[in-house]
Amino acid sequence: MVRLVRLAPLAVAMASAPLTAHHSFVAFDQEKQAFVRGAVTEYQFRNPHTYIFVDVPMEGGESARWRIEGETRNDLYRNGWRDDSLQPGDVVNIRVQPARDPARRYARLLDLAKADGTVLAIPNAEDEQGRVVNVPAASLEGVWLPIQSFFEFGARVAPLANEKARAELAQQTGVPRRARCIDMSIPQRLGRAHVYEIEFVSDDLILIHGEDDAEPRMIFMDGRGHPESIPDGEKTWTGHSVGHWEGETLVIDTRHFRDHPEGNSAGPSGSEKHLVERYTLSEDGTGLNIDFTLEDPEYLTAPVSHTYVWQHSPHITRLPHSCDPESALGYLAEDE
Repeated sequence: MVRLVRLAPLAVAMASAPLTAHHSFVAFDQEKQAFVRGAVTEYQFRNPHTYIFVDVPMEGGESARWRIEGETRNDLYRNGWRDDSLQPGDVVNIRVQPARDPARRYARLLDLAKADGTVLAIPNAEDEQGRVVNVPAASLEGVWLPIQSFFEFGARVAPLANEKARAELAQQTGVPRRARCIDMSIPQRLGRAHVYEIEFVSDDLILIHGEDDAEPRMIFMDGRGHPESIPDGEKTWTGHSVGHWEGETLVIDTRHFRDHPEGNSAGPSGSEKHLVERYTLSEDGTGLNIDFTLEDPEYLTAPVSHTYVWQHSPHITRLPHSCDPESALGYLAEDE
């Protein structure tokens, strides 16, 4: 039975129904649901967060403005959303997960119904299953969708953080990384369910494009080694990568990462970080197994190994990277 709760007039109905998601939405109570009903005042269709602002009628003729946070623009676009999906004045009924703080008029989007009957939703398990086509790949080249498992990697690496890592993490202040368009470092981001595309440019160069990456990873296959050093100003989040083939397996060795405040999942990473990845097609060719080992003696007490699985997804179009700073900061904003 649905239990009605007075969040605000016309913003009601709560039930228990946890859902999975691509991101961690810790600000929201994922054990509850509610409905926010009102008129759209603003629609921000952006990366890394989409925002919908809704005026909800209150008793006495006044209204309360709610801020509804959605998935990334790219995720929603693949689920049917467009730049003109909502207009100011549209009357909507939005199913949400409310903020843990009941004083905030802030919630996470689950789905939305317009007055004309149009329903728009975030990707769910059925949508994700619909992206699986089981088409064999002839090689590693092509479009791939990771099965989300970076949380499992995070759980594995977290106990290995040394005292220096814990101390630096505790001292971090200011605007968080995720609010400054600084995305996850590798290998963490390789386990995030955002589309990747591997491109064989030549025998000497492979590019790995990711929707979370402003620039593609460059994998040099010409037999070169790593330079002895790289100036800090020229280092990147993805480091300097060289590769070679061991039979049908692509082996990528990466060093010279730019220092990252959360480069080893929950903890920082530094100049001694070293990553070795092995990319191998599954037996039926529909998947790609990425076995990797991460070392960072400056911040980790021991190396950590893990495996990610990517699904061959030739029917999905990789969308361009974009990160809007205002959108990235949006979740820190206070309610009006």
